[in-house]
Amino acid sequence: MIRVAILEDEQLARESIVQMVSKYPELKLVGVFASPREFLRRLTEFDVAFVDIKLPSESGINIAKKINKIGIVFVTAYEEYAAQAFEIGAIDYLVKPVREERFKLCVERILQAYSRPLLKLPVRDGKDVLMLDFEKLFYIEAFGKKCVVMTLDGEYEVYHWGISELERRLPKNFLRVHKSYICNLNKVKRLIRLPNMQIELENGYVIPVSRMYQRVVKSSLFV
Repeated sequence: MIRVAILEDEQLARESIVQMVSKYPELKLVGVFASPREFLRRLTEFDVAFVDIKLPSESGINIAKKINKIGIVFVTAYEEYAAQAFEIGAIDYLVKPVREERFKLCVERILQAYSRPLLKLPVRDGKDVLMLDFEKLFYIEAFGKKCVVMTLDGEYEVYHWGISELERRLPKNFLRVHKSYICNLNKVKRLIRLPNMQIELENGYVIPVSRMYQRVVKSSLFV
């Protein structure tokens, strides 16, 4: 069961999304919010949020940038923010009024994103797909829609998955530390704090930690 929240300031739009969500037993609606304050307070209670972009106090894009480990589906009357939404890892982008068949496709994308964790990481090996054991991985770096993984045996391009999907489907010891990096915490040798936070891995690689992720990195390493 995937826990769902809705952040939408327009009553009719809220009711429409609630009605569509209720038709899918795989989704459990756990919160409906008209403003960001209560929504942000209760982030741990849900897995996916339907978020309006044009909110009175703050844009949905800015709110999504503050959130880790929550899948975002933007619901908006404006088409021009789609590229920006997908750059920050949105699962989907729905334009109002949302048709039933389009919402069904959105649910399929949510279910795919939250299906069971990957058992191994598929990477490209010429024309073949090689399945890598997670203990061999040091970090994953995103280059646009393409992701590259650094391993004990060299560098590989990840097959099919983008960084936001990987963040949701990798084992718990893999942590997003930057918009372009996921780190294997089991391979961390040193946390470099100054002048800018970085992580040094056991093989000598150093990757950046962005300000947005510093708190979660510290809490994950210093449990």
